[in-house]
Amino acid sequence: MTAVTTLTVEGGVDRGNVLTDTLTLIDVSGDTHGGDGQLEIWLGALADIGEAVGGDTPVEAVLDRVAETACTLLGYDFCAVFLPTTDRSALTIVGSHGLSPDYVAQVNADRPILLDVRDEYEAPTSIAFRTGEVVTVDDIDRKPHFTWSGVAHEQGYRALISVPLRRSGTVVGALNGYRAGPHRFDRAEVGLVSTLATQVAVALGTAQLRAAEQATISELRRAAEVHTSLTETALRGEGVTGVAEALAELLGRSVAIDDVYAEQLAAAGPASTAESISDERLREEPRASVTDVILDGAPVAHIRVAATDDPLSAVDVRAVEQAAVVTALELLRARTAAEVEQRLRGSLVADVLGSDPGSLPAIVDRARRLGWDLAGTQTLIALRCNDTEALLAAADRFFRHATQRPLSAVHRGDVILLWPSGAAVETTRRLVDTVAMTGVIAAVSRTVDAAGLPAAFRAVRGALDLAAGAGAPAVIDLTQLTVDQLLLELGDTARLTEFATSVLGRAMDYDRTRSTALLDTARVVIDAGLDRRAAAARLHLHHNTVAQRMRRLEELTGLAMSRPADLLQLTSALTVARIAALG
Repeated sequence: MTAVTTLTVEGGVDRGNVLTDTLTLIDVSGDTHGGDGQLEIWLGALADIGEAVGGDTPVEAVLDRVAETACTLLGYDFCAVFLPTTDRSALTIVGSHGLSPDYVAQVNADRPILLDVRDEYEAPTSIAFRTGEVVTVDDIDRKPHFTWSGVAHEQGYRALISVPLRRSGTVVGALNGYRAGPHRFDRAEVGLVSTLATQVAVALGTAQLRAAEQATISELRRAAEVHTSLTETALRGEGVTGVAEALAELLGRSVAIDDVYAEQLAAAGPASTAESISDERLREEPRASVTDVILDGAPVAHIRVAATDDPLSAVDVRAVEQAAVVTALELLRARTAAEVEQRLRGSLVADVLGSDPGSLPAIVDRARRLGWDLAGTQTLIALRCNDTEALLAAADRFFRHATQRPLSAVHRGDVILLWPSGAAVETTRRLVDTVAMTGVIAAVSRTVDAAGLPAAFRAVRGALDLAAGAGAPAVIDLTQLTVDQLLLELGDTARLTEFATSVLGRAMDYDRTRSTALLDTARVVIDAGLDRRAAAARLHLHHNTVAQRMRRLEELTGLAMSRPADLLQLTSALTVARIAALG
């Protein structure tokens, strides 16, 4: 015998007559028998399901086969298999037959069967899943307060049966059958559906286990592919570019690697050209995955992976992490090579600046073999700040993409650049502005050949020594050959300062105590070729004011600008005072 219990849903009251509608819960404890022909059909259907489980058919396809089999064997118009979500908060349709894909997608997205709903709002499928009992609704239209009647009418069914799927004593899902018209589900039919549900639960467990095994195998294969690809990239020494290309191919996404200075080191991707992903778009993409590349305990670069609708899988995340390790190795290799190159450059610059004429040809030839052409003319640029190594690194980054890079090295505490191209002063100003380091000062020599570099170095170093800590201009222009440079080449900054003070000391005191500008006016007058009217126009002064200032300067210094020897002395003293920021 089959035990029957009922769950009553209040329908309403009609003039004293209590009307009740019921959801029937049936506990099947008896056996169901059928004829030999019917048994053969059922065994064949179950064999088909078993065959699907035994192959490589996905779980969803197996459940679609189950739903189709239920419709065929039991005459249902639609059928669906529900499984709980990962957090077990709702039931969604995983397999179906007769239900439109749009309807299934809409129900799963907008109206899943919530498992925390109770009373009259709880769906029959939720009741079957929660209680482990079969639930039937013979005619939805006879239940005016049935919450799910709108969904039923939308799909076109009036009767349904929901059977729990049990495996090892646990309910793992539900099998629903739907009929377009009213239908009473008798004990025989319920027994048949329950028998089918038992086989479906076994098939589902097998299919899920097989899917999990296949996923594990696939994950292991992909992990091996990731390891092999990135290891081969490291062994071939393809650099950061090779890592980006290998990772982009493994992930099927755009990848960019940039250093901690936001300078892009490499970029690659399925639709990548350097133009498409070398700009700021990937760096500014808020959903992009960012992984730090760590070297010596500190981040030295970042790997950015473009976001897509699908999140990175666990294997993808491990691929990025392994790529970060390989990138660190490549950067360490590059750093070691850069340190070796830096030592070679430092040795070469030291030899060039300390050479005698007899050894110069051999040094120029050695420079050529190292990739530096010193046979032509050069402009020597010297830069000074508190952090020389950081300044050299910043200068190397500044010239990284230049068509012609200068020979750069640290020599005697200063960063030295041997610049083969023109516009040295403008380039140096841009460099100083770009590095944005506190207290950077620079001096630019005149253009000389290799033999003139030692003297040019003495001149720029003398200028830097004079300007150190004096608030002088950031870039000192020594590109014109003047007597001032000959003075700077002496390298005795104390005597140069003493010379400028002895010549201009009284005038400097006069400017300081009276807030005048005798020294600045003198520089403009000299620059204007001693034309006092032209100087007055530049200074926006009356020419008599300029004449009065020059007479006062001559009185204070004892020099007459009309005498060439005095003018040379005054000009040299003004230059030294300007560089040393005196007065």
